[in-house]
Order: sequence, then structure tokens, then C-alpha cells
Amino acid sequence: MKKTLLGLGFERTDFTRQTAEFSGGWRMRIELAKILLQRPDLLLLDEPTNHLDIESIQWLENFLSTCNGAVILVSHDRAFIDAVTTRTIEISLGRIYDYKVSYSKYVELRKERREQQIRAYENQQKVIAETEDFIERFRYKATKAVQVQSRIKQLDKLERIEVDMEDTSRLSLKFPPAPHSGILPVEIEHLTKAYGDHIVLNDISLQIRRGDKVAFVGKNGEENLRW
Repeated sequence: MKKTLLGLGFERTDFTRQTAEFSGGWRMRIELAKILLQRPDLLLLDEPTNHLDIESIQWLENFLSTCNGAVILVSHDRAFIDAVTTRTIEISLGRIYDYKVSYSKYVELRKERREQQIRAYENQQKVIAETEDFIERFRYKATKAVQVQSRIKQLDKLERIEVDMEDTSRLSLKFPPAPHSGILPVEIEHLTKAYGDHIVLNDISLQIRRGDKVAFVGKNGEENLRW
């Protein structure tokens, strides 16, 4: 239990705390830990990395890669599913395609499959056109009647190749243009922030200029500011 909780980002000092003291995201980690500790034969996971930071995701990748049970997961984290899974199931336009490979390999195979379908379709269409042309030219010629009937039967028995449709739908969102901010949307001088006796910011001064991109990175609860 300790190994699992530490892997999911908890500190040893958290082990004696009440669940109600944790935020919603940390409670989700507790629920995930409870599931993993049951060692089930089958794990069904829907977006398991949503509430995890990078280190916890890496730990979960290793856990799932080495566990003995089967894992079925849905995730938008492509790096995560590529590191964990060995089989990819694509559901598109009412059809299911099953690939016995990881995600990145599936992308390659899907492209190859469609290219092969297109080539086979084009070749077949050429054969069909030539056959139909022969039938039309010699349909009423008695000496070619047997050949014409043979070609007609060939077309009737031909299994037509279809190219899988691609889902090209896209979500279209339009937002009205935002008004320009000032050159310095944020300017901070000598900022200090504390929770009780715990000081998290001490005499901070910074400027964020228009066009700057700001990210908070690091473990949950231990973010470092970079810009």
C-alpha cells in the first residue's frame, strides 16, 4: 500500500490523514490506488492520467506494463497509451478495426491499409471499365456472344473493393475577437502569500507582458513559475 501511494504522489505524512482533507483530484488518486491494490484480472480505466502529474504517470505506466492482468483503457494521452498498450481498437463511422500493436504502430498500419485499399480499388475499377467496354462493343456480335456472357458473369461474381471512409469531421468553434490588453497585463511588486505560518511566496516581483506564455509546472502542490 505504501509503495502504491508513494508512486501516485502521496507523501508518508499523508498516510494518517483523513480522506476528507484531500481535494477532489487527490481523492481520485486514492480511488485509483484502491483499484490497483485489488490486483484484478481485468482493469477498465477511463482517462486514468487526468489527475496525475508527470512522475505519477510514469509510475502508473510501469505498474500497468508489469501487471499480470489485462488492461482496457481509454485515454487522450497518446504517449501514455503507447507506453502501456499492446493492442489498439479503432472505432470509426460504425466500424471496428482491431490492431494487435501499440498506438504509434497502429497509426502506421492504418495509413498503409488505406493506401493498399486505394491501390486495389483503382486497379479493380480499371479492370471493371475494360470489361464493361468489351461487353458494350461486342454485345450484339454473334461470334463474341460466348465471351460476352462470360464477361458478364465475371462482373456479377466480382467482389467489389471498398475504400474505408475516413472520419474527417471537425469541431468548429468561433469566438469573437478579444480586446487587446495593455502592454503589461500583470505587474507584481513585493508579493508575499502564506497559508497560516506556511509561506509559499516571499517578496515576489514580476511582470507578464502582452504575448507572454506562462506555465505552472511541477508536482501538484509544488508548482514552479516559468515564463
